[in-house]
Amino acid sequence: MKFNERTASIELARTIEQNKQDDLRAMNRKTIDDENNRKQSVNMQFWHSMKEIIFIITCAAIAIYTLIHFAG
Repeated sequence: MKFNERTASIELARTIEQNKQDDLRAMNRKTIDDENNRKQSVNMQFWHSMKEIIFIITCAAIAIYTLIHFAG
């Protein structure tokens, strides 16, 4: 196979385009991963807050029950 400048130029252009697409895919994957991490963090914060609220309500319910049951 003999060297053909036109073929080499086309192959170089394909390689450059493929590298651009690979870079774009990597950037998109990073963006998706960052968004998933953000969602997971928000989800963890929400459930931590819910646990605190449920704990406070439970303690208040126990205190009220104890006052009503043993006050009389």
